[in-house]
Parts: sequence; structure tokens; C-alpha cells
Amino acid sequence: MKKILLMAGIILLLSYPRELPSSEAIRQETPLKNNLPENVAGQPSKDWYIERTAEIGLSQKVPIIQVAYKTRDRKFFFETANFDFVAASPDVSTVFQVASVSKVVFSYIVLRLVDQGLLDLDRPLYEYTDGVVEERFRNAIPDDAEASVRNEEWAKRLTARMVLTHGTGLPNWMQSSRPTNAKLVFTDEPDTRYTYSGEGFHYLQRVVEHITAKSLNELADEEVFIPLGMLSSSYKWRDEYASSHAYGYDTNNEKGEQGADRPENSAYTLRTNVKDFSLFIEALMEGRGLKRETFEAMLTPQRLIEEPGLYFGLGIRVNPNEELGYGPLWHHSGSNTNFRAMFWLFPQEQTYCIYFTNSANGSGETRQKIYELFFPQYPETTW
Repeated sequence: MKKILLMAGIILLLSYPRELPSSEAIRQETPLKNNLPENVAGQPSKDWYIERTAEIGLSQKVPIIQVAYKTRDRKFFFETANFDFVAASPDVSTVFQVASVSKVVFSYIVLRLVDQGLLDLDRPLYEYTDGVVEERFRNAIPDDAEASVRNEEWAKRLTARMVLTHGTGLPNWMQSSRPTNAKLVFTDEPDTRYTYSGEGFHYLQRVVEHITAKSLNELADEEVFIPLGMLSSSYKWRDEYASSHAYGYDTNNEKGEQGADRPENSAYTLRTNVKDFSLFIEALMEGRGLKRETFEAMLTPQRLIEEPGLYFGLGIRVNPNEELGYGPLWHHSGSNTNFRAMFWLFPQEQTYCIYFTNSANGSGETRQKIYELFFPQYPETTW
């Protein structure tokens, strides 16, 4: 009987979302969970990584690079200012736009709502808005009535799973790199191929806000930021960011903006720093806050991107690394006008690297050099 009760208890425990601790509990637990040393004998020192990263920044014309790095036996943060017109924060508190990395946190929020029974991944989204197709999908092609009707019918087929796996058939943005109220016109039939789409995520955001009667940032605070202790993170601009947020720089190191005018958007407006974001990455690595089956679905390859081995799970890129001993890679990049961001997470190895930059030069060769610097032991991985 005791064994039966024990098994029943284990099953019951696994069937519910693993509760996220309060922010106070996080603050108390963090020193215990993150008490790894910065330096380990026989491995390059933290200072060595700082010097090499600064060299990358200088050579690639990237003013600031902020990094979080963790392995099984060490962990550290740092920020390099690579030109004399910028300054590094000694406590790594500078806030950056992390662009499309925003989608990973939003996907986690969506899956939290799935676990709460508020959303079904495979139910058509228009059914959550009283069975009314959003106005942006209606009469979208005025000079072609037949195509306009088809556009609306395709809109009725969209689901959260299609959005999170980038299979909506919608373009990234209808008119520019920033969302507008333009009509939404499909470029492909839904669920037929991979089509990366910020518009899809923004649409799902609007549906989720309708379901919960809460704004994106209210949901993010409740489901992620406050419970995980991500106290510097927000999808919307805060007044205090005026002094803590990096300015962006273009390819010629001409100073741009902080992005204060960007309204909260699930696809690209998360502002954070690597200390905060590492708390999310570690929760993700442990599967905290999600039912086991939901967590496993998130990190299971669901849609082929370009070639065998490169897939999207639910809101995150997944490379299974089949036949390679170090296991899968979870990752996502971000690219706003003058900000670039990236994280790589090898869960089997309990290893990750996060980097944020305030430069249009922060991707491409910069990204490759940072990967090679921090992951020379995983040279066969594609991402």
C-alpha cells in the first residue's frame, strides 16, 4: 500500500507545473545554486576571456559586449567596453534590447498558460476571440476577392503551435522591421513550411492578452520576471532605463537610440541583462515552472528549419546533435536595428553562454568568434 501511495504521489507531482519560487526565495537560494567559482585550475581564467572578448569587440567594431558563461564547475559574468566613447558597468547591470530572444521568454509564458488550462496549443486562435477573425486578416487583398477570402480562411487555421514553431505562413513583418497595423497577408499556406514570423508572435500576443485581460508585460512579471528574480527585465520601457540602458551603434559606430519608443511586443522588445537572463536560462535548463510533458514538447524538434539537424521546438531552436556525445543544443539569436544577442545552451553538459551587444556589428563574424572562444570543445555543432 505504501508503495502504491508513493507512486501515486510521484505521478501527481509530475502532472502539475513545477512551481516557480517567490522572488524572495530566489534571492535566498541564488547564492547556494550559483556558488560556482569564476576560475578553475587548468582552464583559461575569467580575465583571459575578458581580454579575448574585448579583442573581438575591437576588431569587429562592437562598443560593448556583455557575457554570461557557465559550465559544470564554473560561472562568471562580465562586460567589456571596447572603445573610449562607451563605459562598461562593473556590476554587469547594463540593459540591452535582446530582440528576437524575446520570443523564447514569451513562448515559456504561453506554455505556462497551457499548463494552467487557459490555452490549447492546437485550438484555432480565432476561437479565443469569440470566433471572430481579427480585422487585420479581413479584406486584406481588396483587388482580389478570392485571395482575400482565402486569406481569412487561412487565418482561421492558425494555432499557438504553428506560431511557436514558425509555421503560420505569415511574413516576419508586413511593412518594415517594426510592426504596424497593416493588413496581414499570408505568403504561404499555414502549417506547410517553416516561415519565420514576428507577425505570428505578435498575433499570438494579442490573443493571449485577450484571454487573460492582461498586458504582455503584466503576464511576464507574473509568470517569469518576479518569481525568477529578473528585476531588471521588462518588455516595456522603464524610466530608470534612461540611465542603465545601452545606446545602440550602427556599423560605423555612429550612436543611435536606446529604443524607448518601442511598445511592448512579444517578438522583439525584451530589455534585460545577462545576469537577469541567466536566471531564466537556468530555469529553462531545469524545466522549472512547466509540466514535464510541456517542457519536453518545448525542447522536442517540431518543425524543420533548413536542413536535417536544425529545428524549432516550441519557441526555441533545437539542434538534436544526433551521434554527438555532448547532446542537444538549444539556442536563439536576436537582431534589432543596432542591438544583437545570442545564447547557446548545452543542457546535457550544463553549459551555456549568453552574449548581448549594442551594435549592428554584433552578429555574423562576431557571433562566430564568440562561439569559438567559449565552445572550442563542440566544433561539430551547427546552429
